[in-house]
Amino acid sequence: MADRIIKLSFTGPVHFGSRRLSDGTYTCDAATLFSALYVEAMRAGCADELLHAAKVGDLLLSDAFPYVGEELYVPKPMVGNVRSDAKRATASDSRERKANKKLKYIPLSALDDFLTGNFDFIGALAQFELGTSFARTKVNLTREMSDDAEPYHVGAFSFNPGCGIYFVVRGAYDADPLFEQLGYSGIGGKRTSGYGRFSARVENAGGFRFADAPSGRAMLLSSSCPKERELTDELVDGAKYHLARKGGFVQSTTHADSFRKKRDMWAFTPGSVFPHGFDGDVFDVNATPGSHPVYRYARAMWMEV
Repeated sequence: MADRIIKLSFTGPVHFGSRRLSDGTYTCDAATLFSALYVEAMRAGCADELLHAAKVGDLLLSDAFPYVGEELYVPKPMVGNVRSDAKRATASDSRERKANKKLKYIPLSALDDFLTGNFDFIGALAQFELGTSFARTKVNLTREMSDDAEPYHVGAFSFNPGCGIYFVVRGAYDADPLFEQLGYSGIGGKRTSGYGRFSARVENAGGFRFADAPSGRAMLLSSSCPKERELTDELVDGAKYHLARKGGFVQSTTHADSFRKKRDMWAFTPGSVFPHGFDGDVFDVNATPGSHPVYRYARAMWMEV
């Protein structure tokens, strides 16, 4: 199949996990998407095929990135200071620095301008009107430890009309039917409250300069972890990257009698730039024995920068 993007248009708010339940962010990583697709594949009886496709590279997934109208956004490449000394000396330098710091994503159509130092940070920030983050107060009616109902806050994000998130999907494996089914189930947390449900639209990914086997400078589009044999001094020499800890609890109700923690791992985040590529893998992150494996998707998707 051709490289494609899957644009998600949500029918209500979304709740994606962060450090706290009260946080309300608007994107998730490829591992969250793969886990959701894997659950749908189990229901459809094709989980083994999905896992095999991911492990051998017949299915590559990016992290979720925002879109506003017809404009797709990509992670801001970690390529150092891309503005010239002359431009840094302008009167608007302070405003641009603040706008640069706030922007996590830039328009795909302006990527070359960013790389050549001609990017308008202030204008891009003003146009990035994705939606609204908010928190809702809920009440815990479990009174085993207290006579009073205990309130708590759930963070969520509501997208503006015509806005949402998208994933880049590469490879021969056809995951589009799983995306369609996932739209009814929803993605992220608090799905029993109606969060995370969407309709999916498939479009061509012609605007991306993918790098299948990077031998020059390339940017990650997915949260990825190299295999042990791929993690070498040569890989990180000259690279600019950020690491994020990935952990959490096993959500499966058949894995064990109680909630079990996943094995923590560290992943390079999207926007990280490397002079050499790696493949990554789908890792078993079982920290304690359970009735079935627990996987974390950490394959690498690359884009030339």
